[in-house]
Parts: sequence; C-alpha cells; structure tokens
Amino acid sequence: MILIADSGSTKCDWILMDSQGKQVFSQTTIGINPLNTSQNKIESILLEISEVSKKRNLINEVHFYGAGCNTEASNQKVKSSFQSIFKNLTVINIEEDIIAAVHATTKTPAVIVILGTGSNCCYFDGKKIIQYAPSLGYLLADEGSGNYFGKELLKSFYLQKMPSSLAKEFENKFGSNLEQLFYNLYDLRQPNAYLASYAFFMFQHRNHPFVERMLYYGIKVFIDNYLTLYSKELENNPIHFVGSIAYYSQDIINKILLDKGFTAKSFIKKPINNLIDHIISARNTLQKTI
Repeated sequence: MILIADSGSTKCDWILMDSQGKQVFSQTTIGINPLNTSQNKIESILLEISEVSKKRNLINEVHFYGAGCNTEASNQKVKSSFQSIFKNLTVINIEEDIIAAVHATTKTPAVIVILGTGSNCCYFDGKKIIQYAPSLGYLLADEGSGNYFGKELLKSFYLQKMPSSLAKEFENKFGSNLEQLFYNLYDLRQPNAYLASYAFFMFQHRNHPFVERMLYYGIKVFIDNYLTLYSKELENNPIHFVGSIAYYSQDIINKILLDKGFTAKSFIKKPINNLIDHIISARNTLQKTI
C-alpha cells in the first residue's frame, strides 16, 4: 500500500492507496514540520490515524511532502519516524512542500508560489527547480502567508489600529489575554501554525475594507520581494498558486499581477489530489522502463 502526505505547519492531508492506485482512505491531521515537531510527536500523529495504524504492516511505500523538509537533518527525522512505524517500507520519499506544489501544478516550465501557513516561490524549468531566494521562515519573512497575517491582525488589535467594530468581534472570538497569547507564541512548539490560525478571521470578514487593505498590502509585499525575482522567467511562462491564502485571495492577487503585467494560470487550495496523479504517473513510467 502507498501512503501520501502533504503537510504544512498547520495541517497535513493524508491519502492511503492500494497498489493499483485506488484510494482507500483519506484524513487531515495537525501539521508536521520537522523544524519544530519532534520525532516522538510525528510517530504519535501517525499512530492516531486509525486506518494507517491498522494497515501499517501493509504499507510499503511512503511519499511525504512537507514544510521544513529542506535539510538533511529534517528529512532524516521524518524518515526515521516512518521507519519506526512502518516496518516493511521499500520506498520512502521525503520532499519539501515546494516540490509538492510543482508536482501538483505543472509538468512544463512555470513559476510556482505557495501562500499557505508560510510562503515560498520557485521556477520550474521542466526538469529542475530553481530558487533565486530561500524561504526564510516565519521569523524573518513569510510575507503574504497565514502566519504573517496572524501577526498583522494581532498587532493591529493590541495597538488599537483595528476598527472598533472589527476589534470587538476579534476579542469575542479570541479574547484579549496577553498571558495566554505569550504562552502560545513562546512556549508552544509551533508558533507559526498558531499565528496562522488567526488568518481564518480575515476570511470571515473578507469584505471589510480594513481586511481588504491588509490582504492587499501583505500579498503585494510578497510579490514585490519574491515574485519579481522571476520577472525574466515570467515573460514566457505562467504562474501557479498553491495554498489556502492564495485560493481565497484570488481577486487581490490577480489585481496586483495585472498591475505588473503578469497573469495567474491556476489556484490550487490543496495539492494532494494532484499529487496522486503525479505519483501514479511516475510509478507507471518507472514500471515501463523495467
């Protein structure tokens, strides 16, 4: 059996398939980011997925795409977690989330953008991925992402920049306990995912002018800082967007892109279903060459 996962820091989508590529089971759990998720916690998440746990001796192939899987140490932590749970693995593939975004959107040259819990960008030339700037994470960058907007919402609320009617709804939903806020930010293992949880509030109030301006500015900063690095590639190639922030902000993104002479070709909220097609296609191609 084949287990496929696409994980951000907030959520992880899982799909279990049989050897013929037929979907057996799917589930969403909390996210796994090896930069701030321990090996014990990764193993615990795996065992909590009942269907996966019951069939763990039948699973012989794993494909895991995740935020934070961009160093040897991070990848080894994830790999060791899977090997600890699944004793009959013959194939284990650990890749970072930007590769999932590429595989889910295109087989031909394109620029691919992730705007989810975090943000990232790359150019795919049809064979390999090229990045002109690294993803610097939530402490240094992640403009236009869920955790970026979480920070902006919190700052605007506590600095009394948020309109009073919106601030009242924000307080009713999240409270205003600074001690609890600081605990969640500085004592929990995944502060980036915690920050991103506030982004949902934005989309509940998507048409409020204050939220509209915040979204526009944050996405524009990302495009100005990162996407413009690929201006030459964008002269002849499309842009694909992946992630919930991008998906729910299509109108704003399209407006900013139009001002810069660019056009988005697609917006994908969850790449995992497209990943199934890629993995099955790759397996079939491999089998034909054997």
